[in-house]
Parts: sequence; C-alpha cells; structure tokens
Amino acid sequence: MVINKSESMENDRRSDYQSPKGITLIALVVTIIVLLILAGIAINLTVGNNGLFSRTKNAANTWRKAEYNELDEMQSFANTYDTTLNNLELDKSEEDNKIIMDKITGQEKTNTETTDKNGNRVVIPAGFKVINPDQTVNEGIVIEDASANNDDTVGNQFVWVPCGVDGSNNTLKYDRYAYARDDWKFRQTKLNEKDEDGSYKIQRADDTSYYFHEAISEQERISIQKYGGYYIGRYEVGCDTARTSHTTTSEIGKIQSGLNAYNWVTRDEAKNLAERIYTGKSRLCSSYAWDTALQFIGGTYAVESTGDNNKTTSSTTKLENTGYHAMKNIYDMGGNVGEWTTETYNNTGSPYVLRGGDYGSTALDVPACYRSFSNNNSYYGHIRF
Repeated sequence: MVINKSESMENDRRSDYQSPKGITLIALVVTIIVLLILAGIAINLTVGNNGLFSRTKNAANTWRKAEYNELDEMQSFANTYDTTLNNLELDKSEEDNKIIMDKITGQEKTNTETTDKNGNRVVIPAGFKVINPDQTVNEGIVIEDASANNDDTVGNQFVWVPCGVDGSNNTLKYDRYAYARDDWKFRQTKLNEKDEDGSYKIQRADDTSYYFHEAISEQERISIQKYGGYYIGRYEVGCDTARTSHTTTSEIGKIQSGLNAYNWVTRDEAKNLAERIYTGKSRLCSSYAWDTALQFIGGTYAVESTGDNNKTTSSTTKLENTGYHAMKNIYDMGGNVGEWTTETYNNTGSPYVLRGGDYGSTALDVPACYRSFSNNNSYYGHIRF
C-alpha cells in the first residue's frame, strides 16, 4: 500500500496540536473545582458555627467568664478575710471589755459581761454590782442595785438565772413546765394541745375542764436570746410599812431583806407596782420566769414535807422576807406568801394565776410549783407580788 506523505504529515500535525489543548482545559476545570472547594472550606473555617470567628468569640467569652469568676472568688475571699478579721477584733474587744466580777462597782454606764470562777457567763446590768463574786452561777450569783440615781431601789437584790430560748448548748430552756408527783394533791399535766395564743395548755389533775396558758412575750424572748439569762428577785417584794388590809399606795416596792411583805394587793395592782420598780425593765413574774427559776434551783421543792409554809401564821403579824427558806440564794418561792403572776386560767370567774406556797397552807399540798387561780379582786394577807 502506498501512503501519501503530505496527508500523513498533516494528520500528524493536527494530532500534535489538539492533544495538548484538551489536557489544559481539564486541568483548568479541576483547578477551579479544587479552588472552590478550598474556598468553601476556608469560609466555613472562618465564619461557620465552629469557625475561626466563632472560636475566637467563644474563647473571648470563656476568658471573660473566667475573669469574672476569678474576681468573684477574690471578692469572696476578701469578704471572708474581713469578716474573720472583724470577728477576731470583736472577740478581742469583748475580751478587753470584760471586767473581773469583783471589780464591778455599780457605776458602769452600760451592761457588763463577766464570768464566774468557772467561766460561766454573767451579764451585770448598769448600776449594779456583784455581792458574792466568790460564788458560782450554779450557787446563785447575787447582784445589788448600787445606783445613786434612784434612792428607792438602792440595795435591791436579784439572782442570775442562766437559760436560753431553745435550751441549746446544754443550757436550761426558758419555758413553762408542769409538775406532778403522786403524793401531791394538785398534780399538773402539760398537754400537746396548744391554745389560740400558741402556748401549750397545762391542766391540773383535779380539774380537767380548764387549763393554764401563757404565750412568751416578745420582750422576754429577745432579752433571753440576747443575754442568755434573766434576773429574779432574791426576796419577795417588800415595803417599809406593814400592810394589814387592802389599801392603795404610791410606795415603791423593794427587793430587800427585813421588810414587810407587800401583800393585800390585787393582781392588776401587783402588775403595775412591779413595772414601777424599774420602769421598762421590771415586770410581774411570768410562768416562764417562775418555772425556769424552779428548774434552776432544783425543780418542785417545798419548804417542808409537812407543816406550815412560814413561821408566821397570822395576816396581822409582820411577814418578814428575811429568807425563811432559800435555794441558790433565791428566797421564799415555796413559802411565806403566794405570788401573783402573768399566767392566766381560762375560767372567766377566776382568770388569774398564783404560784408558790403561803403561810396558810401546808407545804405538802402547796409546794413552790403549785398553780392556783383567782379573780382580780382577791387580796389577802397571804397574796403578794
């Protein structure tokens, strides 16, 4: 076969020319596609949900949050440090302000916190001094009014009763108590049921139709919570002139030995007289104060197991509150004359409560914890405040 040389050469030239052109176009298309893919990836890495901008923003937020947390922790530490420092300074200040019990003169202008020789806390009111600093709280710390601002009350004596509102830290609880023993004629029961005032009902075993009740006053609650105790008169309230009948008088009651019992008073008169001794600070004994003092001195004591509650058996004879019987330096809770209190009885005919024994009764029937009731107009030689 013969081949035309010129045609063969032309074909060879076309093939040489067309082949490189096809390869270049494909490469270009592939390149563009790759670039688009890379651009998409780059854009996604930059502005996507998990992109560079988003990560940068999240990192900034995380840093800012960490910074805030660190500032909060630093502030919290600073506050804790300040509180601790202040408490240390306060403790130091309180320690510095404490006065040894026998150094209190009664001329102090503010209440003074001190301790007995066993470290038990005692708060001495301004104007009072301690007359038995060698004794302990458990023996009965006695304070005496030494203020020159009120001559009528100079020499008044009171006994510190340590207690707490909730009775925590092994302290005596400031509360109402019921007392019961088989050999006592008038036993008492504290019911689980509460009265409308929120206080627990206390019933006498000989009469379950009625009950005693009293809600703690806010003034008492705050005072007990603040000071960790209260003061009760060492003696029954007395007066200079013997009282043989019911009369009104402007005489200020005194809590001192050797006086006449301030008897022949109604319950309302007793309440007003008690509040006049130290205006805004003294008041008639509540069931809480009476019962807690009984718990402090040992519970339900009577002056004697038999016999009268007092040496004197006549209302016309001078009833000296010289301390016929004392426990922990508190005199005559179980004898001499009966005591008006602020506790009430839900009998409209006899709504007021008397506590303790009196010279007209035997100690067996009427011990210190005894609860009696009467109307406001009951005033006798054996009733006082």
